[in-house]
Amino acid sequence: MTRAAFLLLAAGCASGPVGEAVLAKRPALAALEPFAAPVPKLHTLANGLKLYVIEKPGDGIEALQLVVKQGSAQDPDALPGLASLALEMLEAGSAGRSQTEMAQAADSIGATVHASAGADASVVSASAMATQLEKLVQLLADVALRPNFAEAEWARLLKQRAAELLAAQAEPGVGAARAFGKAVYDRHPYGRPTEGTLASVKEMKLDDAKAFVAGFRPARAALVAVGGAPEAKVVELLRAAFEGWKGPEGEGAEAAPPQAAAPPTERPRLVIVDYPGKPQTVVRIGQPAVPRSSPEVLPLRLLNNILGGSFTSRLNQNLREKNGYAYGAGSGFAFGVGPGPFIARANVKTQVTAEALREALIELRRAVDEPISQAELEKGKALLAYDLVEALQSAAASAAAFGNLFLYDLPLDEFRTFVPRLGRLTAADVQAAARRVLDPAKMTIVLSGDAKVVEEQLGKSQLGLPAPQRRDAQGEVASR
Repeated sequence: MTRAAFLLLAAGCASGPVGEAVLAKRPALAALEPFAAPVPKLHTLANGLKLYVIEKPGDGIEALQLVVKQGSAQDPDALPGLASLALEMLEAGSAGRSQTEMAQAADSIGATVHASAGADASVVSASAMATQLEKLVQLLADVALRPNFAEAEWARLLKQRAAELLAAQAEPGVGAARAFGKAVYDRHPYGRPTEGTLASVKEMKLDDAKAFVAGFRPARAALVAVGGAPEAKVVELLRAAFEGWKGPEGEGAEAAPPQAAAPPTERPRLVIVDYPGKPQTVVRIGQPAVPRSSPEVLPLRLLNNILGGSFTSRLNQNLREKNGYAYGAGSGFAFGVGPGPFIARANVKTQVTAEALREALIELRRAVDEPISQAELEKGKALLAYDLVEALQSAAASAAAFGNLFLYDLPLDEFRTFVPRLGRLTAADVQAAARRVLDPAKMTIVLSGDAKVVEEQLGKSQLGLPAPQRRDAQGEVASR
């Protein structure tokens, strides 16, 4: 059964007598079958660069990904957004060729190339037909190791980013995200916007971007290759293109960025970002959770699938299907190298903000206080198993997934053992993990919308919430 078909059955989308008869005889979920996920072959080059190679005979596509353990969490405090812009510069021309010329080189072999920075890593990815492997490897090496850093391109990117940030200030969703990050993480790097701020973009210099990329170390990086090309050929080409890469001089090859202090334990309970006259309120409720390396991750993912990770989840069924407060509602964990956040989210009609918030808090409390049912446990396991298969379907998606093994120091057989480990989880395991990690009574609530209307509702709601802290569209505490 496909994931889509499963969701339709689980959601009870059929109607009328025939549909009711079908729903009365829902098929039992079959036991999870073993899934033979690939296990990468690991090689280490003389410079410390690791190679994760997955050969899939007969696959016509080859996907490559360079993952460096250095992301926006290593941005200077005064320059959030530096990693993001520095990685964009890798796409703006390299090896003496302009951006247009590099695009033409990629088009000539049917390749795609992309560079981006997340909180914990910088990533350069490329894919093309496996028959073009040699040219693809050279293209990736040029982009990753030989960027032009042209002044004109830097000026263009700064102007473009400033325009994007200025436009984003009018979006309640952006205001909610920034307010949540600052309120929950304060000065911790996970509280800074990856894309930067208007103030930081104004201060950035091209030398800052050059210095960020110059800090990449092969001993803290990995190349992932997934596709139909023979393993020996892949290793030979990657070795030739990347083994000459050296890290910064005068520093230990394995030197890691300093670890950030833990997120603050004291956080505001209620935050409001004012967008007068908006017909919707953006609701975000959450807290720091655990790192991706934590043993709590699998039971928490299972819990989230039931709480807010699918159309049939509790939050969506309550806020959308039962009460009609929102078009959709959900939740998720952003597990990182450090304690990434758990966030429950919905965009609700302004006039029912308090009622929707009440229902969301009830579901969060229930997820911690009450064990999940056997039916929910089975459904959650099935959906997570389907998600794994889906995540490893394409070469590019597989490269990203296996890159995470390196980024988070996970075992090579992480995906091979996923379904057996999932199958062993019990409802008690899930509830225990929820109680150890989540505390709905201390979660930060961010409401981004018409503050006057929202505050009037909250005052009459008897939710027992404290007076709200006001923050502006940049996430900073605002004067009232």
